[in-house]
Amino acid sequence: MKKSSFSFESPSRQSISAIVVFIYNFLVRMLKGFWPVLLVLLFRSSQKQDTYEVWLNTFILIGAGFSLVVSVISYFRYFYHVESDRLVIQQGVFNRSRINLPFERIQHIQVEQKVLHRLLQVVSIRIDSAGSQGSEITIEALEREKAEALRSYVLAQKKEKTSLEQDISTTAESDFEDIKSKVLTLSLADLIRVGISQNHLRMAGIIVGAVFGFVFTLADSLGDGVWEEGYERVQDFSLTFWFYFILAFGLIAVAFVLTVLLTIARYYGLIFSESHDGFELKAGLFNRRETALKKDKIQIIRWANNPIRKLLGFYQLTIRQANAGGLQRSKLMIIPGCKLPQIKDVVWSSFPNMDQVTYMNHRMDRAYISWYFRFTGVLPLLVFGALAYFLQSWQFLVPALGIPFISFFLLRAYCFNYELLTDQNYLKTIKGVWGRTYSLLPIYKIQAVEVQQSYFQRKRGLATLVLFTAGGSMVIPFIPQQKAGILRDYVLYGVESSTKAWM
Repeated sequence: MKKSSFSFESPSRQSISAIVVFIYNFLVRMLKGFWPVLLVLLFRSSQKQDTYEVWLNTFILIGAGFSLVVSVISYFRYFYHVESDRLVIQQGVFNRSRINLPFERIQHIQVEQKVLHRLLQVVSIRIDSAGSQGSEITIEALEREKAEALRSYVLAQKKEKTSLEQDISTTAESDFEDIKSKVLTLSLADLIRVGISQNHLRMAGIIVGAVFGFVFTLADSLGDGVWEEGYERVQDFSLTFWFYFILAFGLIAVAFVLTVLLTIARYYGLIFSESHDGFELKAGLFNRRETALKKDKIQIIRWANNPIRKLLGFYQLTIRQANAGGLQRSKLMIIPGCKLPQIKDVVWSSFPNMDQVTYMNHRMDRAYISWYFRFTGVLPLLVFGALAYFLQSWQFLVPALGIPFISFFLLRAYCFNYELLTDQNYLKTIKGVWGRTYSLLPIYKIQAVEVQQSYFQRKRGLATLVLFTAGGSMVIPFIPQQKAGILRDYVLYGVESSTKAWM
């Protein structure tokens, strides 16, 4: 790799295209935060406004214009450069701030290219550090060549500061360009199969929520008389079972199509590659994302299927890397459409000595069923049973009897399917009802252990064990209290005696 022709020692501005990006981000924030107000202004524009509404609209327009001007000025007040051992950002319009991010704290650098970035021929960079809950630094718009050079330079400096004896140019090349092999690529047919296996009911719920939210906001903006008029018109229709059936079928069909299209847009052109010390994922049709992570920062590896995925013969692989709280999505690498041999390669490459693992199997206590059935079975039975009795409406008997039956079936299946597998160096859980989710956690990655007991569990000598890592947690519910204590002590001993770095 040739030495970079860019110099990062002196303060530099972003690409001039950043002004367009700032304005676009401002407009998106306005639409997200004030779309109900904008709807009111749109549909009441032809009506006579009182003095209060005129002043309110004027105030909103002045505030929007002021924010827009500030967004433009912020470009000229934003500078970045590299000092001897850190990346420095200077920003702020009225109150100037200086962010100093030492190289050794940098955990993750991600390059993204949304639709607007593609039109402007630039990319954005997100730099996350250890202990940050959000993106520590975001550089909104840089030319791709300059962004790649900055990323390679920062990571090369990071390795040098952590005493890895490598030349900067060699290090930068090995970090992101010396890709040893492609683990997985997905064709359009593969993406369609992945989209078919997604949760379409969740998308249907989002559609219903969005439609009702829009309808209620629009009706409120048009006045109180809209509800009365609408109710009178609905009474004129004779709604039959087939109407509701067609409506539900149409909703599921729309959700199905949207889910498949969103899956294709998100994972189009997916390339999942492995180097000697990390993985890299490139994907996206409109918003192109390039995510890289180091193997030594991987905390938990999960792979899951469902009935459709099982039929099609693939899993969804999720790799969690070090992150305070483990909840930030940028700390996840999600690879759909993985086969078992590919998952095995990732696991064996990420965690050492997997060929020597011998597991002991542990099960969940059946008291789990009776505890949760009180809330998911008995409570609905009492509530809907009371409604059926007092309202003399016997259709409430359907949920009163159906919900407890379904709840008991699901709880029993979950309890009997749950497995805890323990090894000298690893913990693995298997859970699920319709499908299976497998989670693998090296013991030396664990940072804290908590034993939880409710009154119900104490009466039966049970406990729930929660294992915390920098990339999320693993919950082991309803195991014997004595076993929970032994497992806690064993895990803590393994963590304290291990000489391996957790990240």
